Amino acid sequence: MEGFVLEMFGLDVLRRPPACVGGTGRIAPRFSRSLRRLATETEGVALVEMAFVAPILAVLFLGLVDVALYAAQKIQAQQAINRGLEMAMMAGASVSVSDIREQSALQAGVSVDEITVSPTLECAGVVTDWSATCASGEETARYFQIDISTTFAPTSIFGTVAKALMSTDGTIPVEASGVIRIQ
Repeated sequence: MEGFVLEMFGLDVLRRPPACVGGTGRIAPRFSRSLRRLATETEGVALVEMAFVAPILAVLFLGLVDVALYAAQKIQAQQAINRGLEMAMMAGASVSVSDIREQSALQAGVSVDEITVSPTLECAGVVTDWSATCASGEETARYFQIDISTTFAPTSIFGTVAKALMSTDGTIPVEASGVIRIQ
């Protein structure tokens, strides 16, 4: 059996003595023929190519997942802003800032501390205290501005990239803002 395997791969010449010792001297031709056969062999090439390409595809896929998750969080934050602005528009000046913050935080799935609500009163183009009233005949404008500032933590290798390029903790800032005039 051993002789058959050696002969099959062209290695039976290893059992024969070289030409200088009285052998046949056919080592070089058989070896080069074996190398030629090996060079033209194509079985398993797809597996080797896949071994090179698979890690790159995995990183790209994980990156796409992170981009989609970031976009979803950004959209959710903007929807929370819209919810808070809708509350302010419907209730007018009587709505409390804490109610807007709580509803926006609930919608965005973030802490109330990450939401800022800034009511603004302008009397004839001059910003004054929200609780004040404008003089008779002055143009009155009441605004609510809502800001959300939170972070997104990538789940893949992009967290390392974010840590290296953007922030020390590997997170990416997510910010959304909106303003509405209610009066």
